[in-house]
Amino acid sequence: MVADITFYDVSEDQHPLLRRALHNYPFWDARLVEEPLSLTNTTLAEKSAAISIFTDSPITLEILERLPALRLVATRSSGFDHIDLAATTQHRVAVSNVPHYAEIAKAEYAFGLLIALMRRLTPTLKRCTNGNFSRIGLTGQNLHGKTLGVIGTGPVGMQVVRFAHAFGMRILAWDPLPNAQAYLDLEALLPQVDALSLHLPYTGTLHHLFDEARLRLLRAGAVLVNTARGGLIDSRALARLQAEGHFGGLALDSFEGERVWLHAQAPLPRDLTPTQLEQALHSFQLQLGENVILTPHNAFNTTETLESSLSTTIENIGGFFAGQPQNIVKLEHESPLE
Repeated sequence: MVADITFYDVSEDQHPLLRRALHNYPFWDARLVEEPLSLTNTTLAEKSAAISIFTDSPITLEILERLPALRLVATRSSGFDHIDLAATTQHRVAVSNVPHYAEIAKAEYAFGLLIALMRRLTPTLKRCTNGNFSRIGLTGQNLHGKTLGVIGTGPVGMQVVRFAHAFGMRILAWDPLPNAQAYLDLEALLPQVDALSLHLPYTGTLHHLFDEARLRLLRAGAVLVNTARGGLIDSRALARLQAEGHFGGLALDSFEGERVWLHAQAPLPRDLTPTQLEQALHSFQLQLGENVILTPHNAFNTTETLESSLSTTIENIGGFFAGQPQNIVKLEHESPLE
């Protein structure tokens, strides 16, 4: 039996990878769409029993109502906060994910951002690009001997711990589900660190975990790296403290309002909320500082990660149609660790 499947948010350079992965499933009628799923392109998947998406494709009740044949949503990510699980459960649509996803890639990226902040690479590169090779004002700091706070000790966070240990850093850790006696309370950890790196999922209970009060607990001049989820940090508070000169540097691969930025060179999605637009303005304010790095949710983006993600997603879809579903997300579970 032919299975109609639509893959959304597949950039042109990923097409060869995906077509190779589909080689063993000639009975699938697979459709590749470069744009993320939205209300304007649901018609492409009206007959699809399965769709595959990435994190920029929200699954809402309104979307599901336009996909009457849908039985499976296969996200090519570990996180699934872009999917309304209550709505998929209501419509009897299964959801699968890629549990072990981009762990090395995300950890390497986070540590690269940390080095960039501590060694002031952004202002250095900007200056040299303009032909100015003066070192005045570009003095950085060693990582060796500094204290790194790792927030979230899942696979990515623990890989960052290994990198930090190799650089001779002192490491303090916090996790909502601590598994070691050495873990500190968050309020006790924050004043002690020179740098903070976030590796948590986004869930309702972790919304704005870092509000203004907790951000102010960081010592003046500390640097903050977020390669996890934007909703962990209150963007308004972050912009306020940055304007005050509180941080030594910020590197954000994920931030509130990022969806506005990701669509800035295309028609903005119709479902953007006033809150998202306000958050995007806060992040724009952040970018005015020379010690701030904003990147387009790119920590996952390596050839190895994409190949692994596509392969697992194909296996998830194949297992589902064969009556052997795998990596199925349940409504009662929180989003997995980054």
